[in-house]
Amino acid sequence: MLKIWLSTCPDDFADEYDQIEEMFHRGLSRLILYKRKASDYTYEKWILSLPEEFRDKVFVRGTPDLAEQLDVRGCVCDVRSLTGDVPESWKRTSCIALCHSLDELQNLPEWLSGAIFGPIFPSEFASEPLACLSKEYSMDELRKILEPVANKIPLIAWGGLDEDNVAQIKSLPLKGISVIGGIWNYADPINAFIKLSRVCASNNFESKSI
Repeated sequence: MLKIWLSTCPDDFADEYDQIEEMFHRGLSRLILYKRKASDYTYEKWILSLPEEFRDKVFVRGTPDLAEQLDVRGCVCDVRSLTGDVPESWKRTSCIALCHSLDELQNLPEWLSGAIFGPIFPSEFASEPLACLSKEYSMDELRKILEPVANKIPLIAWGGLDEDNVAQIKSLPLKGISVIGGIWNYADPINAFIKLSRVCASNNFESKSI
């Protein structure tokens, strides 16, 4: 089973909490909290509005210090903030590196809990112009590049993934996929989550928990 890492919608909307809570009840196990131009205070307010039983499933987009401040499971942090010397306290936090190229997957710190890389397919949510890996490499080429890294650290793919194309990456050595538009761009996000979950739970995918 391929684990879904759902990012919150970058912009708030009226029933966001209700929809996310329903997805948790329907099997969502990882939520990445990310809001455009959000402050630590904004994130604190957001977390307080989420039922406490789900906070252990939340990874905040930010540093390990912010994850500790919010008392959530961990963080998703830009890999460029994780190179070189980091506070020892960071190494005790469940930290996922956010990588924007295959080169950034090389020489990751051993203390990391995983790495998110991409984009696999075109994504409207990319924070900067990035080349799509599916246009530069075949899936077989990608698999061969990723396997040595996957033997050291769990890998999570991001970028334009949804129920219609996720089967194309079944040969890659992944533990999960990170999605935004693949859920929130649909008129019925809960139904989109259910359909994507069914594909990821099929026998085509095998993964370990993170």
